[in-house]
Amino acid sequence: MYKIFLFFFCFSFSFSQNEKDVLFTVSDSPVYVEEFHRVYNKNIDLIKDSDQRDVQTYLDLFINYKLKLAEAYSLDLHKENAYLKELNKYAKQLQNSYLTDKKTEEKFLKEAYERTKYEVKVSHVLIRYSESDKDSIKVIQKLKNFRNDFLELNIDNFNKKHNKNNEYIVEDLGYFSAFKMIYNFENVAYDTQIGEVSLPFKTRFGYHIIKVHDKRPSLGEINVGHIMIYKSKENSVEKINSVLDSINKGASFEYLAKKYSEDKNSSFKGGRLNSFSSGQINSIPFENAAFKLKNPGDISEVVETKYGWHIIKLYSKKNIQSYEEIKYELLNKLKKSSRFDFISDSFYESLLTKYNLSYENKELKYFDSIVDNSLLNANWSMPEGISDKTNMVAILNSTYSLLDFADYLENNQSKNPKKSLYNVLREKYRSFLNLKMLKIYKDNLEKENADYRNVLNEYREGLLLFNLMQDKIWTYNESDSLKLKDFFNKNSVNYKSFESDKGKIIGDYQEKLELEWIKELKLKYPVLINKKALRRIKKMYSYE
Repeated sequence: MYKIFLFFFCFSFSFSQNEKDVLFTVSDSPVYVEEFHRVYNKNIDLIKDSDQRDVQTYLDLFINYKLKLAEAYSLDLHKENAYLKELNKYAKQLQNSYLTDKKTEEKFLKEAYERTKYEVKVSHVLIRYSESDKDSIKVIQKLKNFRNDFLELNIDNFNKKHNKNNEYIVEDLGYFSAFKMIYNFENVAYDTQIGEVSLPFKTRFGYHIIKVHDKRPSLGEINVGHIMIYKSKENSVEKINSVLDSINKGASFEYLAKKYSEDKNSSFKGGRLNSFSSGQINSIPFENAAFKLKNPGDISEVVETKYGWHIIKLYSKKNIQSYEEIKYELLNKLKKSSRFDFISDSFYESLLTKYNLSYENKELKYFDSIVDNSLLNANWSMPEGISDKTNMVAILNSTYSLLDFADYLENNQSKNPKKSLYNVLREKYRSFLNLKMLKIYKDNLEKENADYRNVLNEYREGLLLFNLMQDKIWTYNESDSLKLKDFFNKNSVNYKSFESDKGKIIGDYQEKLELEWIKELKLKYPVLINKKALRRIKKMYSYE
């Protein structure tokens, strides 16, 4: 065991020392061991043909790939406007996945996934508030005084005692899991023990206290349909019961939904609703009845909600999937949620560290002297005399002056009448600095990030080769018909007929053209292989 470990350790070390070695040249342009090593390992598991897993066979294919690239560049295909436009579009899309703190992102994803496994049942008291500190203190104290009664009393009795005039919002939110509430509300709900009431906390809606009634394993996701009759309609009870009787006698649920359901958003679809999980339907009685259905096709009894009378049909149930199965779905939800603000903040904090910067800037004192309350009303104008020579901040080789920030400030105003001028000014500088750091980061991303560079280069070269192959090999038109038929006549033993096997004939003909073309490219762009480097690679992948 020790010998095997020592061999691989030594070999890996030896190989890594030579990854910058040239493996082969195409018209004196070098192709490095490092690149071959990367693409071979990346693609080897995708290769079903065992012959192509052979290093020499794969090298031949790799050389052909580089020959075609040499031809594409010699034809200036990389300078064509359509190509540059498509490449630039992809580069911008690709960049987005690198504009994040991956560690923080993964932390939030795993937290969200763990929370999707459980649902919390919550009620809360919400008091809306003004921005003043004085008012906020009063609200917090009032909620603290409510805590014991909210713990002991049900919602009706609590309202009778404290909320006779409906000054506050007091409601049962039922069960929910991750992403159903704003993030700080969700955090408190999951961190509060069953049977306890939280301390007051703030969201963008106001100040809350939360009572946690229960926590349970997630019920998953269901898809149902319903037939609804409004309560306000005459004889509504008789009507919904008549519909249920018809279903029980064998009538089609979907047909009756189209005919009788008064939910016009779903009736035309036979009553079918979008899939949902706990907390997504604004009706606890409906949700409870839906989740009680066990098997696809099951029909509920009549269910009463504040909206009307319902009959529910179950179509499917889906349990919680594995982390890897729903990671992409969670990521999309995360990007649309308040969680993403934390990830974004973490990313910019990493840029501050990278560029040795701070949101504190002594030059802001100058702006304290020239900016007035007009900024809070979004009508501040830059005064004359601001020097464009006085640097405010430097990021790598780029410098930004007082005038740069003043210009940003003038063109990016928003009304903030309840905030202090001091805080607004520093928030604007924070946004200004983030914008400039992001630009520098993007500009240097390909140079500094090997993963981004490799992915972008694969697309760059792949797009070039696609355009080249499209022009040289794949485009089939009427001018090729005679050559194609001549090819068929010479190889007719391999086909049933020209018409029935035309697709295969075209494919075989194009393969023949490509082989002949490769021979021409080898003459045009001489290939010289570093045999020493190749032997090392073959030895590595032979597992000797």
